[in-house]
Amino acid sequence: MKILFSADLHLNIPARSRHTGRTTFDAFAEAIVEENPDAVVVAGDLGIPDRAAEHLVAIRKVVGDRPLLITVGNHDLWVSPRWHDEFGSLDDVVKRFWKEPARDVDAVLLDNENADLGDVVISGGYGHFDLGHAIPNLRVGGTIVTERIYLSGGMGGLFWRDFEYIPNCGSRLQADARDQAAAIAGRLDQAVGTGKRVLVATHTCPWRELNGHPISGGVEDILSAYSGNSLVGAELARRSAAIEFLICGHTHMPVREQSLSGIRALNVGTDYGYFRGVIYDTADQSVRWIGEPVENVTPPR
Repeated sequence: MKILFSADLHLNIPARSRHTGRTTFDAFAEAIVEENPDAVVVAGDLGIPDRAAEHLVAIRKVVGDRPLLITVGNHDLWVSPRWHDEFGSLDDVVKRFWKEPARDVDAVLLDNENADLGDVVISGGYGHFDLGHAIPNLRVGGTIVTERIYLSGGMGGLFWRDFEYIPNCGSRLQADARDQAAAIAGRLDQAVGTGKRVLVATHTCPWRELNGHPISGGVEDILSAYSGNSLVGAELARRSAAIEFLICGHTHMPVREQSLSGIRALNVGTDYGYFRGVIYDTADQSVRWIGEPVENVTPPR
């Protein structure tokens, strides 16, 4: 079985590509035609909640009748601040905006359930940020970046927009990250319990090594804290003997395959206007990159 994995399609954002007239989604659609995969997985940042049904119908149209699996991403949780009081958790946003549209197009929402594809089970979910990937003792302009600064969403003119649009992001960030890790762990246990090989797709990075952002010595280094959820990484490590492969996205920085906690893992690295994906062949466990060239893909660290 050939499975196409990608992430970060951002269907709500206009093309920002050096290929005139070509968007991320156009390239995604072309890849499906050219590769003819048996199943397709999109690991988050499909678009925005208000257009969830529209986004999923568009994706289903190009995927055809193949199994379609999705997770949500941080952008998929962006809600107008005036409605934030209506959402006590990230799961409330998923239920309100994504659950029914996913069901309507017969897509498996990995944030709610696993997908059994015969010889493998695919598990995963969003992830969120627990600040576990923050750079220890980071100084920006002579100022030590404290947890209080991280929980404010930024400093020095850089502001992480999730803190404006994800409901209660600053006040619930670590609680939401714990909830995400616990939910992913529960689904992983169900997947492992089948006795089948397990593949995992998360939106955010379970390990810092998949972040891909270079350490610059500037304020951009705080973005490492928002790249993923170290608690999810710990849950994956506990089940590493049963997990064959993991992909994530979110950072728009591709990271080549490496072994982390004994698990083969990579960051697919799709960016605005620049499609990347991987074809995973369950027969021989091979990985092949597709889409934008990956000559500058971050090597294992």
